[in-house]
Amino acid sequence: MTRRTGADGATLAGEVRRPRNLHLTASGSIHDDATARRLGFRGGTIAGSYHMEQAVPLVLDLFGQEWFERGTMAAYFRRATVDGEAVRAFARGPATRDAGGRAELWMDTAAGERVWEGSATAGTPGGRGGLADRMTSRDADQIRILSSIEVGEVIDLGELRLDGERQRDRLRGGLMTEPLDWYDESSPWGPAVASPSTEVWFTFESVKQALAQRRGAGVGLYGAIEIRHLAGPLLLGETYHVTSTVRALGCTPKTEYMWTETVAGRGGTPVISVLMMSRVMKASSDLYS
Repeated sequence: MTRRTGADGATLAGEVRRPRNLHLTASGSIHDDATARRLGFRGGTIAGSYHMEQAVPLVLDLFGQEWFERGTMAAYFRRATVDGEAVRAFARGPATRDAGGRAELWMDTAAGERVWEGSATAGTPGGRGGLADRMTSRDADQIRILSSIEVGEVIDLGELRLDGERQRDRLRGGLMTEPLDWYDESSPWGPAVASPSTEVWFTFESVKQALAQRRGAGVGLYGAIEIRHLAGPLLLGETYHVTSTVRALGCTPKTEYMWTETVAGRGGTPVISVLMMSRVMKASSDLYS
């Protein structure tokens, strides 16, 4: 990690990493080379939640472990990356760790192309979110693939156990670009904590499976993610009650999209929420042929 100071304040820069595409063999998905190229991408894409892990050391430098207890990280994805592509995470401010300060986050390729941009906070997880201005229902009356889903509907997924083997397998295989000791066996909160990609997988992937039979066929990809730690981190091996609410639906020229807010809690207390913008490529659906 390097630190430099300019006219706009101190900037932290993470190490240059070359993340691997862990889902290259998922045929028919956006991570599969053939499918991604057919849809106009350079190759199978890396899930954006993996890239968010590269910002965690920077956020911990700014806010300390409070970020895992009452902190947020938001990312809006601008450019898909492919297997082994060099990327670097950056963070700027706030000047102090006082509650309410918002840090700016972003990631660039080696050529300086913006992969994602967003923010992080600590101490104010209930405040205005970093993606609040982006969550709209633009042209929602034109959706086809997602037409059976309604804004406001609640999906109750019940009690789900967060199995830690998926995360530990990535650590053992050297496939996590920014591993932390807290991700493996123990942490200041007892058990190991979930990394950002594990938090997203545990929440949104469960929602996606619940909706799979109701939406039209099509190739999906992440558009934006905001993780909000409300009462500590998610802990591996623990059981949480998970519910999700559809917040918005809409269209862009190339995609349909859905915003969902998924909350995992224990004993009636919300522990974490994940706001997700998920896209479906129009060109991948027969409804647009």
